Amino acid sequence: MKMTKIMFRIGVLLIALTFVACRSSKELIYMSNAGHGELLVGLPDTITEYIVKPGDILYVSIKSINAEVNAMFNPEANMESTSYASYQKYSTPQGAYLYGFEVDAQGNLTLPVLGSIPVAGYYQSQLERIVQHRADQFLKEAIVKVRLLNYKVTVLGEVKSPGVYYNYNNNFTVLEAIALANGNTDFANIRRVVVLRPESGGKRTYLLDLASTTVFQSEAFYLHPNDYIFVEPDSYKNFQLNSQAYSLFFSSLSLLLAVLGFLL
Repeated sequence: MKMTKIMFRIGVLLIALTFVACRSSKELIYMSNAGHGELLVGLPDTITEYIVKPGDILYVSIKSINAEVNAMFNPEANMESTSYASYQKYSTPQGAYLYGFEVDAQGNLTLPVLGSIPVAGYYQSQLERIVQHRADQFLKEAIVKVRLLNYKVTVLGEVKSPGVYYNYNNNFTVLEAIALANGNTDFANIRRVVVLRPESGGKRTYLLDLASTTVFQSEAFYLHPNDYIFVEPDSYKNFQLNSQAYSLFFSSLSLLLAVLGFLL
């Protein structure tokens, strides 16, 4: 009778541990506190937008009625399979550094024909206007396109495909970065997503709660080049990682008690 009570208590303990190890799917819902039709207001673009710095690598395309200028700024135009060659040329880190234009230590962008152009300290979205203004002084009917090539972020932690991802748009959010990493795992704690941002004086950390609409108010919601994103694991992961050990322990204990009960 006494052994039966012990076995019953062990069974109750196992059931309790099973419930503790379970989590609700609601814990993985983004912006779970958003109301229907609610207008979500974020920080102004002037706060979240990236400012160009020395060392940045830029893609610069200038097209005009001058064929020689076009060949100088767009050499891929003379290649076969233009679209594929152009993509391969700039879509890899090696290609970006070989064919892109680097902002020098003084913050200047030096281009053929156009010379040295100060760009450091300006917002990324202002670059085309700045280069366009200089091009209009030398070229007729020029069309300028400028993009940041070294805009990469590193996504780690509880995501399905951790790694380094490149962005070629002016605005890039933490949600887009996690989506590029194929989303979070079932063990992710979306209330604790850390963004580590390099700055001139060191590195600044931001803690984001992706389950709340307040995430739009964070300066780190819009990412900057070289940001690191860490999706923390939830408190249940340790139990899941050790579940086999727990199962083996209780199975062994049950077997031992059963043997003792038989012998006694």
